[in-house]
Amino acid sequence: MKKIGIIGCGRQAPKHIKGYIENGINDIFVSDIINEKAQHLAAEFGINSLGIEELINSKEIDIYSVCTPPKTHDGIIEKLISNNKHFLCEKPISLSTDKLKRYIQMIKSNNTIAMGGYIYKFSPAYISLRETIHQKKIDINKAYLRVASPGSDAPWQHSILDGGGVINELVVHMVDLVQWYFGPIKEIKTIKKNTYSLNKIIKSDNIKQDAENYIFLKLVTESDVFVDIEADLISKEFVQFFEVNSKNFNSFCSIQPNIPLFIDNKIFKNFEFKNLYISQIEYFLNCIDKKISHTVSTLEESVSICNYIDKLKLD
Repeated sequence: MKKIGIIGCGRQAPKHIKGYIENGINDIFVSDIINEKAQHLAAEFGINSLGIEELINSKEIDIYSVCTPPKTHDGIIEKLISNNKHFLCEKPISLSTDKLKRYIQMIKSNNTIAMGGYIYKFSPAYISLRETIHQKKIDINKAYLRVASPGSDAPWQHSILDGGGVINELVVHMVDLVQWYFGPIKEIKTIKKNTYSLNKIIKSDNIKQDAENYIFLKLVTESDVFVDIEADLISKEFVQFFEVNSKNFNSFCSIQPNIPLFIDNKIFKNFEFKNLYISQIEYFLNCIDKKISHTVSTLEESVSICNYIDKLKLD
């Protein structure tokens, strides 16, 4: 009987909990630095809560989801790897390429699964478009990715020190998609980056709202695809889409289930709503069960993403 540990009880935790439950696992334990949050979430789902150290060091739990702010990931991950635990960590896994490389070496010796939470690669629309491009060997020239979100009132999301900002929150997903579709990136450059004041309720008077919440960037892949990415955390509603173009091919794709996949200006397919965390966690658990290395959202991919993100932050 599998037992699951969820570390962090913010916005992402319920998505992971539902993902495990839909995959037939109900023996789930949650923890948070604020015990009341963990207790409330546990009561909501009829599961259990533990202290963070007790949860991480449990001998009965072998599989974890890390749903805490980016700044806290390294300390948690190092403990999980040392304890030979499998984990699925919300993106970005780490803000340090050196630490990511060290994790890769540590995991090689204990045969555990360490997977990043890059959920877009489990979208049926994105999978379908990628398969179409690859199967038909379409030579893509240009792409435009747009993502916007209202963000949250969580203090860390507005603080550079805590790993907040639109780059870590949204751009990492878009860069991951570019790599997945078109391969390695050879050039990446910030065109515009800004921190606009928001009328949000920040829960701590000590928080400094200094993380960027708008960015427009350009990149070029090694396969000579020219890509523009625009992202913000100031829009009133979540919006996401991906336009791909070549001389004889045009498409429009989105993670949003209410937007159909368009290919050559025709509706190619409408996809029903699907909880992508169910598919992501199913894949994660399958790799653990079959004791096989995963090929989706690996630590090696996170190293590449982290390098690109560091460049954007310095621009």
